[in-house]
Amino acid sequence: MENAVEDVAGRWVAAWTTGRTAELFRLLAAAPAIESNLDPDGDFIELLTAYAAALDSISVFSQTVLDRRAALVYDCALGGETFRLAEFLTVSDAGLVTEIRRVYDLDAVERLMPHLLLTGQ
Repeated sequence: MENAVEDVAGRWVAAWTTGRTAELFRLLAAAPAIESNLDPDGDFIELLTAYAAALDSISVFSQTVLDRRAALVYDCALGGETFRLAEFLTVSDAGLVTEIRRVYDLDAVERLMPHLLLTGQ
């Protein structure tokens, strides 16, 4: 099971970091549970692709897979500054992402990508 989850996580990372929305939708279960500290009420896929497009580079710093869960920590770079993003995925037996939890460095987003913040936050 861990190899299957690792494969799904790898495809997920490749899709969101390159803006391949069709692949993201193929990897998502019908009604995934999504939690994020950045624009929790907005379009999650749109935010993913906008975030990736705003960055100079994204790389996986750390990945841990246990049972049906993957924990990923990314190094994100923009304007010579590197900051982190943490993501937690749960993958079903069918190989679909059923749960996503994302923790953005909101200080870095506010300083470097304020256009991604909701008005009034």
